[in-house]
Amino acid sequence: MRVRELWVISFWVILLLFRNAMAETLFFDDFEGNAEIEWPDVPEITIETDPGNPDNTVLIFDTRNDQKNADVLFLEGFEDLTDYTMRAKFNIVGETAEFAAIGLIVRAQSAKEYMLVEPARKRLCCGDPRENILNVFERGDGWPIVAKADIDIEIDEWHELSVTVVDKKLTVSLDGKQVTEYGKVPYPKGGFGIREWRSETLIDDVEVFDKGGSSLAVEPRDKLTITWGRLKAAQ
Repeated sequence: MRVRELWVISFWVILLLFRNAMAETLFFDDFEGNAEIEWPDVPEITIETDPGNPDNTVLIFDTRNDQKNADVLFLEGFEDLTDYTMRAKFNIVGETAEFAAIGLIVRAQSAKEYMLVEPARKRLCCGDPRENILNVFERGDGWPIVAKADIDIEIDEWHELSVTVVDKKLTVSLDGKQVTEYGKVPYPKGGFGIREWRSETLIDDVEVFDKGGSSLAVEPRDKLTITWGRLKAAQ
């Protein structure tokens, strides 16, 4: 076999291995008019032009008028997921007197059993003197905080939150930097969602991909209509 032929074969072998190593995008929405995704038709959740960028469209999630409940969104049909990453951009643009929080849910078993990673501003309601903090909750029997990190988020400022779960380990990154982790996740599998409490938040580029990493260059897993279910979750 000539050297050139050997190089060509090696190139295609490497390409095949590279494609197999690429992650699979399980879900992605940038809110730019994807008709395959259905969001709940409720006043608290709208898709509108980004107030700070007329060329961008975002999901606006506003729960400031409800002081007793948090709104929770779960994506239907992904309950059997095991290891994956959920990532989203968020911008808290409105808050109440004592609280403003937006969280990503992973490994969700039900509306009351899941892992919640929640950056918060002005978290003055719960005995913690720090105004800006990220908490990891093991939601189930109450609201135990199993990991936390000091963060710096200002009003009307974009950030990117990323949560990865592999086996029993959960890793959290904010703006590309790892900030905390937890190694005893009790739920072996489960879906994902978004939770908000006492704030108005812009959300963009919601993505879920397998543990190999992001792969927006490939097509999502299926072309079926994706539906978000809305649940009220009392505190």
